[in-house]
Amino acid sequence: MEILAKVSTTFWRFHFYPAVIAALLLTLLFPTFFGVANASFVQSAAIYERFSPLIGLILFLPLYLPDISEETTLLIKTKRFAYVTILVLRFIQIILVLLLLTCGCLAIFEYSNATIEFDRFLFSGLANALFMGGLYAVGFSFSNQPIAGLILPLGYYVASLFTGDKYLKIFYLFTLSEKDTASKLVLFFCGTLFIIISFLIMKRRT
Repeated sequence: MEILAKVSTTFWRFHFYPAVIAALLLTLLFPTFFGVANASFVQSAAIYERFSPLIGLILFLPLYLPDISEETTLLIKTKRFAYVTILVLRFIQIILVLLLLTCGCLAIFEYSNATIEFDRFLFSGLANALFMGGLYAVGFSFSNQPIAGLILPLGYYVASLFTGDKYLKIFYLFTLSEKDTASKLVLFFCGTLFIIISFLIMKRRT
Protein backbone atom coordinates (compact mmCIF):
# COMPACT_ATOMS: atom_id res chain seq x y z
CA MET A 1 0.00 0.00 0.00
CA GLU A 2 2.85 2.36 0.86
CA ILE A 3 4.52 1.68 -2.48
CA LEU A 4 1.31 2.40 -4.40
CA ALA A 5 0.85 5.66 -2.49
CA LYS A 6 4.41 6.64 -3.39
CA VAL A 7 3.81 5.81 -7.04
CA SER A 8 0.68 7.99 -7.07
CA THR A 9 2.49 10.86 -5.35
CA THR A 10 5.40 10.63 -7.78
CA PHE A 11 3.03 10.72 -10.75
CA TRP A 12 1.37 13.84 -9.38
CA ARG A 13 4.57 15.70 -8.48
CA PHE A 14 6.63 14.98 -11.57
CA HIS A 15 4.12 14.48 -14.36
CA PHE A 16 0.52 15.35 -13.56
CA TYR A 17 0.54 18.75 -11.86
CA PRO A 18 1.58 20.76 -14.97
CA ALA A 19 -1.38 19.29 -16.85
CA VAL A 20 -3.68 20.10 -13.93
CA ILE A 21 -2.49 23.71 -13.88
CA ALA A 22 -2.96 24.07 -17.65
CA ALA A 23 -6.44 22.51 -17.48
CA LEU A 24 -7.37 24.72 -14.52
CA LEU A 25 -6.31 27.88 -16.36
CA LEU A 26 -8.34 26.88 -19.41
CA THR A 27 -11.33 26.09 -17.19
CA LEU A 28 -11.17 29.51 -15.54
CA LEU A 29 -10.42 31.53 -18.66
CA PHE A 30 -12.70 30.27 -21.40
CA PRO A 31 -16.07 31.04 -19.70
CA THR A 32 -14.88 34.60 -19.04
CA PHE A 33 -13.16 35.14 -22.39
CA PHE A 34 -16.11 33.89 -24.43
CA GLY A 35 -18.73 35.60 -22.30
CA VAL A 36 -21.15 33.04 -20.90
CA ALA A 37 -23.05 35.63 -18.87
CA ASN A 38 -26.80 35.25 -19.44
CA ALA A 39 -26.15 32.77 -22.26
CA SER A 40 -29.03 30.68 -23.55
CA PHE A 41 -28.97 26.89 -23.37
CA VAL A 42 -27.77 26.58 -26.97
CA GLN A 43 -25.07 29.22 -26.50
CA SER A 44 -23.89 27.64 -23.24
CA ALA A 45 -23.75 24.19 -24.85
CA ALA A 46 -21.79 25.48 -27.85
CA ILE A 47 -19.16 27.23 -25.74
CA TYR A 48 -18.89 24.42 -23.21
CA GLU A 49 -18.48 21.67 -25.80
CA ARG A 50 -15.79 23.53 -27.71
CA PHE A 51 -13.49 23.59 -24.69
CA SER A 52 -14.39 20.78 -22.27
CA PRO A 53 -12.93 18.08 -24.57
CA LEU A 54 -9.63 19.96 -24.68
CA ILE A 55 -9.54 20.16 -20.89
CA GLY A 56 -10.00 16.41 -20.74
CA LEU A 57 -7.31 15.80 -23.34
CA ILE A 58 -4.82 17.94 -21.42
CA LEU A 59 -5.43 15.88 -18.28
CA PHE A 60 -4.92 12.59 -20.13
CA LEU A 61 -1.58 13.64 -21.64
CA PRO A 62 0.53 12.49 -18.64
CA LEU A 63 -1.14 9.05 -18.44
CA TYR A 64 1.81 7.21 -20.00
CA LEU A 65 4.53 9.84 -19.78
CA PRO A 66 6.27 8.28 -16.74
CA ASP A 67 6.70 5.04 -18.70
CA ILE A 68 8.94 6.68 -21.27
CA SER A 69 11.74 6.99 -18.71
CA GLU A 70 14.14 4.07 -18.30
CA GLU A 71 13.96 4.28 -14.49
CA THR A 72 10.21 3.74 -14.44
CA THR A 73 10.48 0.89 -16.93
CA LEU A 74 13.05 -0.88 -14.77
CA LEU A 75 10.86 -0.39 -11.69
CA ILE A 76 7.89 -1.93 -13.48
CA LYS A 77 9.99 -4.90 -14.60
CA THR A 78 10.82 -5.74 -10.98
CA LYS A 79 7.20 -6.95 -10.77
CA ARG A 80 6.84 -5.59 -7.24
CA PHE A 81 3.33 -4.62 -8.22
CA ALA A 82 1.15 -4.95 -11.30
CA TYR A 83 1.65 -2.39 -14.03
CA VAL A 84 -2.10 -2.24 -14.66
CA THR A 85 -2.55 -1.25 -11.01
CA ILE A 86 -0.26 1.72 -11.60
CA LEU A 87 -2.26 2.72 -14.68
CA VAL A 88 -5.56 2.42 -12.80
CA LEU A 89 -4.21 4.70 -10.04
CA ARG A 90 -3.19 7.29 -12.60
CA PHE A 91 -6.55 6.98 -14.34
CA ILE A 92 -8.41 7.51 -11.06
CA GLN A 93 -6.42 10.68 -10.37
CA ILE A 94 -7.19 11.97 -13.87
CA ILE A 95 -10.92 11.26 -13.55
CA LEU A 96 -11.14 12.86 -10.09
CA VAL A 97 -9.46 16.05 -11.28
CA LEU A 98 -11.58 16.05 -14.44
CA LEU A 99 -14.73 15.73 -12.34
CA LEU A 100 -13.66 18.59 -10.05
CA LEU A 101 -12.75 20.90 -12.94
CA THR A 102 -15.94 20.08 -14.82
CA CYS A 103 -18.07 20.84 -11.77
CA GLY A 104 -16.10 24.04 -11.20
CA CYS A 105 -16.62 25.07 -14.81
CA LEU A 106 -20.36 24.49 -14.57
CA ALA A 107 -20.44 26.45 -11.31
CA ILE A 108 -18.94 29.39 -13.22
CA PHE A 109 -21.69 29.04 -15.84
CA GLU A 110 -24.36 29.05 -13.14
CA TYR A 111 -22.76 32.02 -11.36
CA SER A 112 -22.79 33.86 -14.68
CA ASN A 113 -26.54 33.19 -14.97
CA ALA A 114 -26.05 31.02 -18.05
CA THR A 115 -28.79 28.52 -18.83
CA ILE A 116 -27.57 24.96 -18.31
CA GLU A 117 -28.82 21.57 -17.20
CA PHE A 118 -26.15 20.60 -14.69
CA ASP A 119 -26.46 16.80 -14.89
CA ARG A 120 -26.68 16.76 -18.69
CA PHE A 121 -23.72 19.13 -19.07
CA LEU A 122 -21.68 17.15 -16.55
CA PHE A 123 -22.18 13.81 -18.29
CA SER A 124 -21.62 15.35 -21.70
CA GLY A 125 -18.33 16.88 -20.58
CA LEU A 126 -17.13 13.63 -19.01
CA ALA A 127 -18.13 11.59 -22.09
CA ASN A 128 -16.36 13.96 -24.48
CA ALA A 129 -13.24 14.10 -22.32
CA LEU A 130 -13.12 10.34 -21.87
CA PHE A 131 -13.47 9.74 -25.60
CA MET A 132 -10.72 12.24 -26.43
CA GLY A 133 -8.53 10.76 -23.71
CA GLY A 134 -9.25 7.25 -24.98
CA LEU A 135 -8.22 8.18 -28.51
CA TYR A 136 -4.98 9.63 -27.18
CA ALA A 137 -4.31 6.57 -25.01
CA VAL A 138 -4.81 4.17 -27.92
CA GLY A 139 -2.64 6.29 -30.19
CA PHE A 140 0.11 6.42 -27.59
CA SER A 141 -0.07 2.69 -26.86
CA PHE A 142 0.59 1.86 -30.51
CA SER A 143 3.24 4.51 -31.14
CA ASN A 144 4.79 5.01 -27.69
CA GLN A 145 5.09 8.70 -28.62
CA PRO A 146 2.99 11.54 -27.14
CA ILE A 147 2.96 13.58 -30.35
CA ALA A 148 1.80 10.63 -32.42
CA GLY A 149 -0.81 9.87 -29.78
CA LEU A 150 -2.28 13.36 -30.19
CA ILE A 151 -2.97 12.89 -33.88
CA LEU A 152 -6.14 10.83 -33.33
CA PRO A 153 -7.95 13.07 -30.80
CA LEU A 154 -6.95 16.35 -32.45
CA GLY A 155 -7.91 15.02 -35.87
CA TYR A 156 -11.25 13.91 -34.49
CA TYR A 157 -11.79 17.30 -32.82
CA VAL A 158 -11.03 19.19 -36.05
CA ALA A 159 -13.29 16.85 -38.01
CA SER A 160 -16.12 17.56 -35.57
CA LEU A 161 -15.56 21.30 -35.96
CA PHE A 162 -15.58 21.38 -39.74
CA THR A 163 -17.67 18.43 -40.95
CA GLY A 164 -20.47 18.36 -38.40
CA ASP A 165 -22.44 15.16 -38.04
CA LYS A 166 -22.53 14.49 -41.78
CA TYR A 167 -19.67 11.99 -41.61
CA LEU A 168 -19.21 11.34 -37.89
CA LYS A 169 -22.88 10.49 -37.29
CA ILE A 170 -23.34 9.21 -33.72
CA PHE A 171 -19.67 9.92 -32.98
CA TYR A 172 -20.14 13.65 -33.57
CA LEU A 173 -18.68 15.52 -30.61
CA PHE A 174 -20.97 18.55 -30.33
CA THR A 175 -24.50 17.26 -29.71
CA LEU A 176 -25.23 18.75 -26.30
CA SER A 177 -27.39 21.55 -27.69
CA GLU A 178 -29.63 18.88 -29.24
CA LYS A 179 -29.83 17.01 -25.91
CA ASP A 180 -28.67 13.86 -27.68
CA THR A 181 -28.03 11.42 -24.83
CA ALA A 182 -27.48 8.41 -27.11
CA SER A 183 -24.37 9.83 -28.76
CA LYS A 184 -22.88 10.74 -25.38
CA LEU A 185 -23.44 7.19 -24.13
CA VAL A 186 -21.63 5.89 -27.21
CA LEU A 187 -18.71 8.27 -26.64
CA PHE A 188 -18.55 7.35 -22.96
CA PHE A 189 -18.57 3.61 -23.68
CA CYS A 190 -16.05 3.86 -26.53
CA GLY A 191 -13.75 6.11 -24.51
CA THR A 192 -13.76 3.61 -21.65
CA LEU A 193 -13.12 0.76 -24.09
CA PHE A 194 -10.20 2.62 -25.69
CA ILE A 195 -8.64 3.19 -22.27
CA ILE A 196 -8.92 -0.51 -21.40
CA ILE A 197 -7.44 -1.53 -24.77
CA SER A 198 -4.52 0.85 -24.27
CA PHE A 199 -3.92 -0.61 -20.79
CA LEU A 200 -3.74 -4.11 -22.25
CA ILE A 201 -1.40 -3.05 -25.05
CA MET A 202 0.93 -1.23 -22.66
CA LYS A 203 0.87 -4.20 -20.27
CA ARG A 204 2.09 -6.52 -23.02
CA ARG A 205 5.05 -4.20 -23.59
CA THR A 206 6.30 -4.49 -20.00
